[in-house]
Amino acid sequence: PGRIPQILRIQDPRWYKMATQKEIPFHERSVGVVALNEQKVQDGYMLMCIGKEQYLLDSQGRRVHEWRSKRVVFSAYLFPDGNLLRDGSDNQFAVAFRQGGAAGYLEVVTWDNEPVWKFSKLSMNVFLTHHDLEIMPNGNVLLMCWERKCKDEALKAGRRPDLIPDNEVWDNLIIELQPDGKGSADIVWQWSLWDHLVQDHDESKSNYAEDVSEHPGCFDINYAPPGGKAGIRNLNYLLGPEKNKERTMLQRGLSGQSVFDYEGTTGEKDWVHANAVSYCPKRGQILVSLNVPCELVIVDHSTTQAESRQRSGGKRGKGGAILWRWGNPQTYRRGDRMDQQLFAQHYPTFIPEGCPGGGNVLVFNNGRSPDRHWTTIDELELPETERWSGDYTLEEGQTFGPLRPVWSYGERQGRQTSFYCTHVSSTQRLPNGNTLVTQGPQGIVFEVTPAKEEVWRYISPCCSDEDAASFTRQGESRSNGRYTLFTCLKYPAAHPAFAGRSLTPGRRLED
Repeated sequence: PGRIPQILRIQDPRWYKMATQKEIPFHERSVGVVALNEQKVQDGYMLMCIGKEQYLLDSQGRRVHEWRSKRVVFSAYLFPDGNLLRDGSDNQFAVAFRQGGAAGYLEVVTWDNEPVWKFSKLSMNVFLTHHDLEIMPNGNVLLMCWERKCKDEALKAGRRPDLIPDNEVWDNLIIELQPDGKGSADIVWQWSLWDHLVQDHDESKSNYAEDVSEHPGCFDINYAPPGGKAGIRNLNYLLGPEKNKERTMLQRGLSGQSVFDYEGTTGEKDWVHANAVSYCPKRGQILVSLNVPCELVIVDHSTTQAESRQRSGGKRGKGGAILWRWGNPQTYRRGDRMDQQLFAQHYPTFIPEGCPGGGNVLVFNNGRSPDRHWTTIDELELPETERWSGDYTLEEGQTFGPLRPVWSYGERQGRQTSFYCTHVSSTQRLPNGNTLVTQGPQGIVFEVTPAKEEVWRYISPCCSDEDAASFTRQGESRSNGRYTLFTCLKYPAAHPAFAGRSLTPGRRLED
């Protein structure tokens, strides 16, 4: 009852009219919005990127607006004036950077998809933007960028020779762009991880320290977990190819969960795989996610360009040094594996001021197979001397706090509300206190209340690759394919980007 026979859907165009005239009950839906509590869900619109399309959907899953790019888009954000910031994949031209999250291009377009300005950091043989973007209150944009360092440069920075298997190592830059009013943008500020390295391998180098643990403001260039990205997502990888295959298949069968089974290398060129950036205007600080070390770091944005390369200067007097770090204190030699709390995390953000938990950090803590085979959404209260001060406490010889999250969602494997995402994915705190969760590999988005009640669930009907997208019709099962969502964001209905605009609901993607 309530379903349209498949043969009618295929052969009779009247199905589209019938489907829109009669709502299919949530419990009979296979894709799109499959659960909705209208009293508790955040009223607003979800921005979702599928291939070269960017869709704005209401809580019923209906299209209210869309944009189209010439490139595949991972991340997109709305400006208060309704303009859209989006990245774009130039991976086919940047053969030196064939890694997950590779972009190379960003642009701002109007509500009607007309170009405003664009940016690409050349040469793509040396630099490539990747993963994430952040709109600042002044209209500037933060972005992430890789910079290739050759083997000789890595050795001069104190890298161990055995940790350069690709004959190069990538630096990670945080770049601030200011529109120039001429259709492009200028770099007005930059921070480089390479300027804040420490090591205890080569005494002849300027960044040598006898005891790395005494320098928590710097990053150990020789911290390289076994197996790189693959190793930190699936410990079975460390057992060797045959054992890895055997254990991975067993774990997948026993748990019913996916297992990351791509290859990796200890010390691989994308050695930290930075994958997210967030800005806190009130503190004037930047949060960066370092995926392979399983760590979050905060750096000061109040520095000048010169001060960002030093250990002094700026509002905190520490230049571009790391002010706070959390997730895996093994990186600065003040803990062991039992102290690790982050596992291959994605999309940490400063919760905006005005939202419940404002000023705290929210992060998608992916987990790993087989020992932490579940995901959690973790909210962290920063260990400041005073709220919003941006000054963080650290006792001598101790690790940075907090000891544990103030709020988490996601139970251990096998329990109700347990879920697991091998990679990508995101989370967002909403103005009403709810939390939006994007299960990236599965192409599923859901919303939970502070009491951990699920009030909305969306199963993407979109299967896409770089050139085309296909859609699963309502009532049908999704076929094999790539339904991955990098991140989805919800904007409240009162967001200024929507002021005076027509947001008439149209057809659903699955119609």
